[in-house]
Amino acid sequence: MRVFIHLAVICFLLLYSVTMIYPVVKHYVMDRYGASIAQAGMFVAVNLIAYAIFALVWGAVSDRMGRRKPFIVYGLLGNSLMLFLQANAPNLELLMLFRFIEGIFTVMVYSIAMAMVLDIAGSGRYGRGMGTVGMGIATGMAFGSPTGGVLGEMDPVLPFYAASAIIFVAFVLALFLQDTPAKASRSALRSFSLLTERRELTIPYTFSFIDRFTAGFFVSVFPIMLGVSYGMNPKQIGMYLSSFLMPFALLQYAGGIAVDRYGRLKPLIAGSVVYGVCISLVGVLQPPVIAGVLFIAGIMAAVMLPASAALSGDFAPRESRGAAMGGFNFSGSLGFALGPAFAGAIAESYGFAVTFLLAGASVLLSLLIILALMRRWGLGFMDR
Repeated sequence: MRVFIHLAVICFLLLYSVTMIYPVVKHYVMDRYGASIAQAGMFVAVNLIAYAIFALVWGAVSDRMGRRKPFIVYGLLGNSLMLFLQANAPNLELLMLFRFIEGIFTVMVYSIAMAMVLDIAGSGRYGRGMGTVGMGIATGMAFGSPTGGVLGEMDPVLPFYAASAIIFVAFVLALFLQDTPAKASRSALRSFSLLTERRELTIPYTFSFIDRFTAGFFVSVFPIMLGVSYGMNPKQIGMYLSSFLMPFALLQYAGGIAVDRYGRLKPLIAGSVVYGVCISLVGVLQPPVIAGVLFIAGIMAAVMLPASAALSGDFAPRESRGAAMGGFNFSGSLGFALGPAFAGAIAESYGFAVTFLLAGASVLLSLLIILALMRRWGLGFMDR
């Protein structure tokens, strides 16, 4: 349990620091470097694209080496350096490059920490270990944006320096992390082959992809919209971001209880409808009503994530649940990487209202497709 807490603290500091950047995307990337809305969206996206590309790579490499701790230690050090370089980038091109490399180091820490939990959890403690580390990740995401907003109001570059310093503290803490031998795994390949054996896994994988795809719209274009359309400062933007991130982080345990009590698909279907409608309204409503709508969306997201993750385990063969979760996380990472790129391009061409209308519509359309597939495959959706 001590190692779980150690990893949770490290992940909290990492995600806390990474999300400090979001409130100042408009004021730093656009105002300082003259980036367009699409380019600012790509600033967020390149980090997440690196995540999608390297999420499975680092796990395979660490399996090959039979070590986990070095990846966490050097990943944190590299992340701290890249954030410092972003604070001093001479042009937009190098800023994007440093951002991409930061994503490589970020996912090195994140993915290896999760693999380390699997190494040491043992029978009967997987949920406890993942829950402990997951809470560190979620609370870090929730509290990072408000802090970044406060610092960014003083100077938009301050969140980058603060994030670099905090992650360096995490690097020092990681030096005292107990190392564990890595278990060889074929889960990366198995994640894809499982779909040919258990096509029903397409359902939670699709939920994972579309939920994080729309989250990519939120973390990239939403702060820009608040700055451009409403003239909000970074502190105000951070508070609006927290209206979604706080309930999402703090209610996941309660969401898990609801999923256990009422099944997987009932909360997923109801949550997707409400979440899709809320996201659709973000571009047409005015502050402060937007914050209330996002609060409701955050509650729904806190229910949908544990429901779709649990559904992956339900549909997977007992001996391949780890592989099923690998595919689930990969599909989510891919959605999170593509979301900001699409959001920036749409907002640049058609405006913010259309951007969020399409984001919400994509959730509802995906739900209809999933229900059609379940009916075609003869899967009862109200009994799970």
